[in-house]
Amino acid sequence: MLFINETAAINGIADTIIKGGVSLYNAIKYIYSITEKDFYNVNIKDAFKVVLNNITDTDSLQALGLRINDRTCVEMQNEEYNRVLPMIVYSLAVRIPTLKNVKNGDDCMTDDQLYRLYTAVMEKGAENYKDMISETFLETKYLVRKGKKLPPFTADWYKTYIYTNVPSLAEITNKNMFLLGLVDVLFAMFYSCLEEELHNKIIEFTADMPEDEEK
Repeated sequence: MLFINETAAINGIADTIIKGGVSLYNAIKYIYSITEKDFYNVNIKDAFKVVLNNITDTDSLQALGLRINDRTCVEMQNEEYNRVLPMIVYSLAVRIPTLKNVKNGDDCMTDDQLYRLYTAVMEKGAENYKDMISETFLETKYLVRKGKKLPPFTADWYKTYIYTNVPSLAEITNKNMFLLGLVDVLFAMFYSCLEEELHNKIIEFTADMPEDEEK
């Protein structure tokens, strides 16, 4: 892909992925907080709409009066749960090869550019703690190259991690059952919106092709 400034493009796209990961991580907490005393005062549809329309705004749900603190999210305020953030970012990073499908005319990102982008995201703190996420960058690259369909972006690894590492969230309570149902829907919808955001970001950094090359 021909970028106006390749280094700026790689860093800018990497930052979008990082912000997307933080936004999803925070959205889970914000929506989980609905289960406190304000459970019936916040419409879950409104919460989803705000998140999905502000995909890289990490605190957009504050607009609905939701807060993340030791009262509303005490079950998530621990070192074990904090590891979820770098894993969310990793789960997005391993899907970077799909960005090869973004075209500017016939131009697309090269394998070298995609790997540099993956490296940039990993260096910013992405981590696959205890190999909880089975997908890898190389496996995704293979599927994209062969034109095969990727497995859906799901919260399966998240729920497995919760069950095995965060006992405060694995306990059977109304709040926790709400959480485990929530993430199934949120992960899928969020990833779809983030894909669109990344496609737009790539084109934004793309250099205009000379007229003779367009013909």
